[in-house]
Amino acid sequence: MHVTRRHLPQGKQIRLSRIFGSPSRRALVVPLDHSVTVGPLGAAGHADQTAAILHRAGADAVIVHKGRARTIAPTRFGSMGLIVHLSAGTNLAVDQTRKVLVGSVEECLALGADAVSVHVNVGAPTEAEQLVDLGIVAAECDRLGVPLLAMMYARGGVADAGNTSVATLAHLGAIATDLGADIVKLDYAGSSDRMDEVVDSCPIPILVAGGPTTTSDDAAIIFGLQVAESRVAGLSFGRLIFGADDPERVATTLADGLHSEPTPNRPLAATLELA
Repeated sequence: MHVTRRHLPQGKQIRLSRIFGSPSRRALVVPLDHSVTVGPLGAAGHADQTAAILHRAGADAVIVHKGRARTIAPTRFGSMGLIVHLSAGTNLAVDQTRKVLVGSVEECLALGADAVSVHVNVGAPTEAEQLVDLGIVAAECDRLGVPLLAMMYARGGVADAGNTSVATLAHLGAIATDLGADIVKLDYAGSSDRMDEVVDSCPIPILVAGGPTTTSDDAAIIFGLQVAESRVAGLSFGRLIFGADDPERVATTLADGLHSEPTPNRPLAATLELA
């Protein structure tokens, strides 16, 4: 398969290489941004404690909101990337699919961020506004040399009917690519073969979302390693890790699986000019 070569600014390449720095160029990214949506994920120091676990486990980056980032010891990021999330919405809202921007890329740089992320619910009543926000952040990221992760979901209205089909996921990847994202987070297509079809359609690296908590730690590991059989650039597992009985075991196993060997013909190789 021909991989499209993307010539990114040096700043973006350097920051991406911190997140995708393993020999396989695949990453385990762990979102901890859920507390804005659902409330506290634990005691006051949970973010720092979880970051310490993830650092030991070999996770490549965590995703948090700007205020939560200030509660995590800077030493956690010696070999682990920091991605700051710029979108917010709560499960107390009438429209739970609505996301708004709550920060700027410059704020994230001041915190030491390696990348920023934006959430877009395609098919939501406020889809248009969310797409505008994605475009605005993409332009700011280009100006400052900061990678942008677009979390793209088919949510609301007719979008929910086929939200994990290859066609829908490929469409979401196309939106992220066309509006300037450098990485896209998508739901899983249901099998490694179908996920590879999505990869083949998308010139930017794909991270696969974990979704709700599974029945057991072993189930989370089995699911993650199944996803890793496809040519995606990595996993973005939050609740499947921080909600596990043994988060360190789940994170370590998934990180080891992703880092063990390169997977050829992925867009990341061209993005980082490593092909």
